Amino acid sequence: MPNSCIQCGAELNFPPAFCHACGTVQPFRPELSLFEVVGLPASFALDPQTLRQRVLDLQKMLHPDRFAHADGTARRYSLEWSTRLNEALAILRDPLKRADYLLQAQGVDALGENVKVADPALLMSQMMYRERLEDLVAAKDQQGLEDLRTEVDAAANAAVEKLGILLKTLPCSQSDAAAALLRELQFLDKLQDEIDRSEESSQNL
Repeated sequence: MPNSCIQCGAELNFPPAFCHACGTVQPFRPELSLFEVVGLPASFALDPQTLRQRVLDLQKMLHPDRFAHADGTARRYSLEWSTRLNEALAILRDPLKRADYLLQAQGVDALGENVKVADPALLMSQMMYRERLEDLVAAKDQQGLEDLRTEVDAAANAAVEKLGILLKTLPCSQSDAAAALLRELQFLDKLQDEIDRSEESSQNL
């Protein structure tokens, strides 16, 4: 794809959705990473607020009202960029999805359907957490559920911090360890959702 504006020929900056010289919307570039789409460096240490503001600013520039009288090509470009921006926000703002995206970019599929958890410690931890949750739900122990949620939140935060260390330099040189942490974080993320649903059900009884 060209690195110059299709309208005025000026060199394009990142993100390349628009020409910064004449404002012309550019052809969509599917080969760009999600980080390049939003104009931010590929990094696990991404500030969610900075990401959100960047996407909002770009979405304002791509709003359909701005292209109401444009030709069909420009409208298609704006829609394609908008769709990709929404995808970038959904994936990059979530530590689990962001880490998975970064690992997949270097060919590591940590969360694929064919990936089996072989770590005995993680399997034992998962079993113990689920048994505790089942016992608390059966006992209708609201305080116990809140305490478990606090514990799981702390474990998830610790996993994110460890991922941040392993993914500080890309590509990750300890991809197996990062993949194992990612699987742990995926479990904790699902467990957080289960606890939330259990708390809601308990409160409605």
